[in-house]
Amino acid sequence: MSMPDNPFLELLGARLVHWDHGQCEWQPPHHLNSQGSLQGGVIATLLDVACGYSVFFHAADEPPARTATISLTIHYLARVDGGRVVARGRRVGGGRAIFFAEAELLDEAGGTIAKASGSFRSKRRSDPGREGRGL
Repeated sequence: MSMPDNPFLELLGARLVHWDHGQCEWQPPHHLNSQGSLQGGVIATLLDVACGYSVFFHAADEPPARTATISLTIHYLARVDGGRVVARGRRVGGGRAIFFAEAELLDEAGGTIAKASGSFRSKRRSDPGREGRGL
């Protein structure tokens, strides 16, 4: 498994803890807002990334892929003030180019903090003619 470079996730400090066909898990650092809870933009980013990475896992002998978010809906259900959280994403349908995914942000006890669902465009790096068109 080789993960594509992602400078934004490196800056954020998010860590990929599980990655397999159709699913992934991320753990973020705690970037708290002025209210002392995990910042909503961090939650949105993690859910987006968990959805996107759930589709483009590749074996060492396969060309890497990229995804672009077409639409993403997020539902914030609870606040998190501390402890470990994990974002779990999974592919739920679609074809070769467009796919659908869902993700959850869970607290240490398994409680749901936020949920997301979205549609994404996927492209293998070896696809000809896609350069300069969003991926």
